[in-house]
Amino acid sequence: MKKAITFLYGLGDLSEYKSLSKYFHIPRIDWNKSTITPKIGRVDVLVGFSLGCILAYIHAEKNKVKTLIMCSPTPAESLKTLKVKKIIFLVGEKEKWCLKEIQRVAKTLKCGWKVIVIPKADHRIIGNYRKKLLEVVNEIENN
Repeated sequence: MKKAITFLYGLGDLSEYKSLSKYFHIPRIDWNKSTITPKIGRVDVLVGFSLGCILAYIHAEKNKVKTLIMCSPTPAESLKTLKVKKIIFLVGEKEKWCLKEIQRVAKTLKCGWKVIVIPKADHRIIGNYRKKLLEVVNEIENN
C-alpha cells in the first residue's frame, strides 16, 4: 500500500491514529483553526474519518479527487458540489444514526457511490473497521 493517500482524522488526539501512519500520510489538524499542516494539495484518493470528513468535503469542493473514502462521516447538508468521481462510505454496523445520514445525503450526490456496513463495528477505526478500510484502499490501488 502506498503511503501517498491522505487520512484526515476526527476529533481526538493524533496518537489514536498513529497505527494508521504506516499506511497513510496523516497531516496535523488544528481543529481550533480548521487548518491542515502540511496542506493536502492534489490527491487521487482522500480518506476522512468522522469530523475529518468535513475537511475532506471542503477539499473536494475546491479540488478534483478521484475517490473519496468517508468513514463514519459527520452529517452534511448536501454533497452536490463535490468534484469527485466516486465516494465510498464506510460505517460501523452499530452506527445506525450515521447510516441514516449517509443514505439521506447520498441522494444529493452527482457521482458514483456505495456504502459498506462493517459488521460489529462502531465509531472507532479498530478491528473489523480498520481491516475493511485497508482492504478498500488496497482494492483502489490495485485497479
